[in-house]
Amino acid sequence: MIKVVVNGEQALRFLRAESVDAVVLDWHLPNMTGIEVLNWIRTRADVEYGVLFLTSRVEELDVVRALEAGADDYLSKPFRAEELAARVNALLRRVARNVKRDEQIRAGEYVLDPVERAVWLRDSKIELTTKEFQLVACLFHNLGKIMSRELLATTAWGRELGTESRSLDTHIYRIRQKLKLSIENGLRLSAVYTLGYRLDQTKASADAPDDVRGDVDMLMESRV
Repeated sequence: MIKVVVNGEQALRFLRAESVDAVVLDWHLPNMTGIEVLNWIRTRADVEYGVLFLTSRVEELDVVRALEAGADDYLSKPFRAEELAARVNALLRRVARNVKRDEQIRAGEYVLDPVERAVWLRDSKIELTTKEFQLVACLFHNLGKIMSRELLATTAWGRELGTESRSLDTHIYRIRQKLKLSIENGLRLSAVYTLGYRLDQTKASADAPDDVRGDVDMLMESRV
């Protein structure tokens, strides 16, 4: 099925709500540029879209800019319909090979399912809002890495938040409570001062088999 949207804001709303395999993106869009939409797409850590840039820009620097921003392919206007179809099909084949992004992630006593957009702690499903799940998925996909406040905000809100905003910290607090991050469950979520947050699998949890995980070090939490 093909869905057409006419501006960047509609694109972001649609991509937040729907599952897609590929995006054909024009550089010139009302409200937002195609590059801005692409930057948002590439910071959605829980989803890996294939992106084809379709535009009248033909300068080498423009091509380089789009590719460096994360576009998978680039097609200049005017174009032949057959070539567009062929490039989209090739892009879909590449996306199909990248199946691991749809596989469940197991960390500590948790299972994250990107397809169902759900998280389980042992056999209990954890109820998360859309933004909470997007943040959790970003952290799960990047275990052990510092996720900047800017990236996390863009992942959940589609834009950076002001320096005075505490929305991200409030969502992180709720995530800690809902996921019950504790000594028994094998994950540590730490605030890295001025930078962002990092989700770590504790050594005992990472080394032990699934049936004996849980004997982990004391959870250390700090607040930004």
